[in-house]
Amino acid sequence: MSDGRIITVFAAKGGCGKTTIATNLAVSLWAFGARRVCLVDLDLQFGDVAIALGMRSQRSLCDAVQWTGSLTVERVAGLMTPFRPGLDCLLAPTGPGNAMQIPHTLIDELLPVLRDAYDYVVVDTPAQFNASVLAALDAADHQVLVATSERPSLKNLRLTLDVLDLLYDASARSVVVNRSDRRADLTAADVDQLVRTPITVQLPNWTDVPASINRGEPITVGYPDHPVSQAVREFADVLVASDGRCSRDPPSA
Repeated sequence: MSDGRIITVFAAKGGCGKTTIATNLAVSLWAFGARRVCLVDLDLQFGDVAIALGMRSQRSLCDAVQWTGSLTVERVAGLMTPFRPGLDCLLAPTGPGNAMQIPHTLIDELLPVLRDAYDYVVVDTPAQFNASVLAALDAADHQVLVATSERPSLKNLRLTLDVLDLLYDASARSVVVNRSDRRADLTAADVDQLVRTPITVQLPNWTDVPASINRGEPITVGYPDHPVSQAVREFADVLVASDGRCSRDPPSA
C-alpha cells in the first residue's frame, strides 16, 4: 500500500472559502518542497483553483478520460500543471459541457494512482453531494469540512455531519470555521449548540485573504508569517502528525 494520503475538502454551502483553504492547505503540506503534493480541482463545472493560484489551464481532468480503465502514474504526470517544484495541480475543465464527459468511475480510479505518486493529495470539491464528491470522500484518509461563522452555514455543517456520520468514521475528520470574527453576534456557546462537534481550527477574518486571491497568490506563499498562514500551517502540521484513516463503516452483520 502507498504511503500517500488523500485529504478531501468539502463544504455544504458555496462561498465558505473552501478553495482558499484547499489551496493554502496544499501549500502548507508542501512546505516549500519538503513533501510532494498534488492539488485536485474536483469542482468540474466551476473550479477556481487555477484562478486562485494565478495559473492558466492548459491541461485538465478531461484529458484523463481517454485513459479511463488504464490510468498509470506516468500518464497522470502528463496531466499536471506545476505550481511550484513538488506541488502539482490537476485542474478542472474550462470548456462548457466538459464536466459531463468525466465519469465518477474515473475519479475512483484516479485517486489511488495519485496516492502512489504523492505524499499528499488535497481534493477541492464542489458544494454538493454528487457521485464524484462521494468518490473523493470514500477515498479520503482525512475529511476537512468547512463552514463560516454564520447560522445558515453552521446549520448546513451540522446537516452535513449527520449525513457523513452514517457513512464514515468520524475520527479522521476536521472542522474548519473560516472567516471567524469575534465581533459577530454568535457566542462560543451558540456555535457549540449549532454544530455539536469540536471545531478543529478557526481561521481569522482578514481582508488580506481576498486580496491574495485577486493577486492569484496564496497567502501562505506571499505572507507566510500572516496570522491566517500560521493557522493553516499549524493545521497542516496536525494532519501530518495524524495517522487517522477515513473509510466507510462496514455493513452490520
